[in-house]
Amino acid sequence: MLDNLKFLDEREYFIPIRTEVLLDRILADTRLSSTERENFRILTEMLSNRFHFEYYKSLLEIKKTFVPFDPDREMLWEPDLSDQEKQEYGITLINKLRELLKLGNFTQLSQEQLNQCLHMQPYGGLSVSVDTSDFSEFNVFYRGIRKGERRFPKWKFWKRQPVETVILKRVYVIACYKQEQGGNVIIKLFKDVPVENIKIIAPKVHLGLPVFDRVKIGGTVFGGLITSAYKLFVAAALSWVLFIMVLAGFLLALLKGVFGFMNSRTKYMQIYSSSLYDKSLSNNNGALTSLIYMVEEQEIKETLLAYYILYVEKDQNYTIPELDKAIETWLARQFNINVDFEIGDALRKLIEKDIIKQDAAETAGHTSREILKVFDLPETLRRLDEAWDHFYSYNRVL
Repeated sequence: MLDNLKFLDEREYFIPIRTEVLLDRILADTRLSSTERENFRILTEMLSNRFHFEYYKSLLEIKKTFVPFDPDREMLWEPDLSDQEKQEYGITLINKLRELLKLGNFTQLSQEQLNQCLHMQPYGGLSVSVDTSDFSEFNVFYRGIRKGERRFPKWKFWKRQPVETVILKRVYVIACYKQEQGGNVIIKLFKDVPVENIKIIAPKVHLGLPVFDRVKIGGTVFGGLITSAYKLFVAAALSWVLFIMVLAGFLLALLKGVFGFMNSRTKYMQIYSSSLYDKSLSNNNGALTSLIYMVEEQEIKETLLAYYILYVEKDQNYTIPELDKAIETWLARQFNINVDFEIGDALRKLIEKDIIKQDAAETAGHTSREILKVFDLPETLRRLDEAWDHFYSYNRVL
């Protein structure tokens, strides 16, 4: 089953370590003095507040863009947009979501990869098919992968062994209805979704009974009806009283088949509902807010890691590839994780926060290479503090 999902074996940018845990491991470095440890705590707090302030504005902007497409909106007096304006809002919304998901280290399933997942049979025996005919776009993003087991129901005389599967820790779904279907956008966030169950989290699915249940119910009903029909024919030739009694048995057999179908359908509907209930984290505006928080967390960790390695190993004269390798090695040594660190994004944030020296260079023979250096902790804290003083600059008119 997993042979067709080799793309899931690729290393992720996602760092599955909380910022607090990361900071504790940094503070355990014996190369830091007590003053430097305290300054690193302050640095982490200032970076957290800075990113939270910046991304709060992003949250307000994307929620405003989402208003025309929000299926849960309850406010009155919303602006009446033309079709052209709504289309432009929709393009902006999707592009902004893609950008944020990338910053949050989510990976999008390509159409081919998504089709592979949608054609897999979900566990639990439920027959599910996805209907995307009402949607102009159906996008699935994932972050965090772990191996798990696919367990099957226990049978009295036969027990199947668990089968290995891949579980996606976080799955983000964006589904855009076509204009003729209202044009709304559904945004959902799920947790711990096995790849073969991705079809269950789709906005519109068709449920059917497994083949075994259909054969069992159909065989029981068909056999019962054939037997009752034969008895009914014989009873009609013998006595009308016997005919009525057999007719009642015939109707009972029919009702038994109907109730058997309904019970089986209810059982599998419960499986479907339980899967959604257990794995759903948030919807629409809640999913937007959750995404912003996840982006903030990743931005803080990437910035902190890049600064920390450059600070404590300032004598190494790191280039960009060397720093990338050093951070990945440190994460592997400290947490036993194999992460593809997003060095370009981390350096971009160091530059934006003005805490990296961009003019450092080293010349060796006839070649030169860019060397990465950061300011010391007191100067870094001063620069971050100064930036706060200029977020709201205005001239007061008396």
